[in-house]
Amino acid sequence: MYKKLLILPLVFSLVACASKDDKLEKLLKITEENMVFVKGGSFMMGDPEGTRIKDKYGYHLLRTPENEKKYPDASWMRIGGGVDLALKHKVTLSDYSISKYETTWEEFDLYYEIMGKEYHKKRSKDKKREFRGPKMPAATPSWNEAKNYCKFLAKQTGKNYDLTTEAQWEYAARSRGKYVYYATDTGRGVRNRDSLNPTNEPKNIGDGIFKVGSFPPNPLGLYDMTGNVHEWVNDWYSKDYYKKSPELNPEGPKTGTEKVKRGAKGSLTFTRSKSKTTAPNKSFRCVLNP
Repeated sequence: MYKKLLILPLVFSLVACASKDDKLEKLLKITEENMVFVKGGSFMMGDPEGTRIKDKYGYHLLRTPENEKKYPDASWMRIGGGVDLALKHKVTLSDYSISKYETTWEEFDLYYEIMGKEYHKKRSKDKKREFRGPKMPAATPSWNEAKNYCKFLAKQTGKNYDLTTEAQWEYAARSRGKYVYYATDTGRGVRNRDSLNPTNEPKNIGDGIFKVGSFPPNPLGLYDMTGNVHEWVNDWYSKDYYKKSPELNPEGPKTGTEKVKRGAKGSLTFTRSKSKTTAPNKSFRCVLNP
């Protein structure tokens, strides 16, 4: 009887370990399958110093001779209105891979289970909608937890996973640096009901938060870089950083008090904002560097 009692805890321990290993295997498989290769190159990051069209769809197109002919009666508006846009400057990036989706609750919960942490219980105030489903973008408790998640992947795989830099995020959102205002399949900021799923919902990328991949990806194959929630990036925030940043693989200022966030709802691909590292409810996506 005594021997049986000794064996039982050992059996339970082995089952628990196997379960944790299974979860890790699942998380790493999802991560690997979601990675999209981005060929490096040079581009002019930041404000294109252009204007955009205003019509019934909102602001969505760069002012070019082609678009002026296509929309002869359009009103053209200068980008601005107090929006924080990175100073236009040349950036050259090495090859990297980036997750096609924002990190989901399924992935973030697996990470917490593996780490033996209690779930981060972010809940929506809107009882009619489920903001914490497995395929919804994870709303992290802080920038540090987003950073820790990507570094955890690096430790488990021996590969160079990390949060995206601001330059990597914008280059990917703009499909390798093209001048588009929105990271959508058309470069426009609005999706009509008849072009979406059979339920005719949602009608607009800025209408709320949805399951990752609810809208068509940008030409690079990346989803929700216009839409859903803000995404943390690696860089410390500085309004003047791009007046003096290096051209090759800029990583942001060495120190700071706030971190850069990108994306969310109808944000332009050039738009940047900031938050304290302790600010909650931001998602993120990891990159795989060389």
